[in-house]
Amino acid sequence: MDEDEEFPLEDTFFELGMTSLMLTTVKLRLEELLGVGISSTALFNRPTVEQLLDYLAAEVLTGLFDAQDLAR
Repeated sequence: MDEDEEFPLEDTFFELGMTSLMLTTVKLRLEELLGVGISSTALFNRPTVEQLLDYLAAEVLTGLFDAQDLAR
């Protein structure tokens, strides 16, 4: 993929050449970076980058920021 080429947000992870093992690695890395747990099926039930981003924004990160706001 060239630097000026847009990332295909609507392609499935498998269309992008990822394997089940790679998705597990992505899940673990996201958990590490975001500091939250992500269900094991999250990436399989949301098979595109766009769907995964929507899920993270609506379900995972919203809860994280709500909890941080309450702690202040």
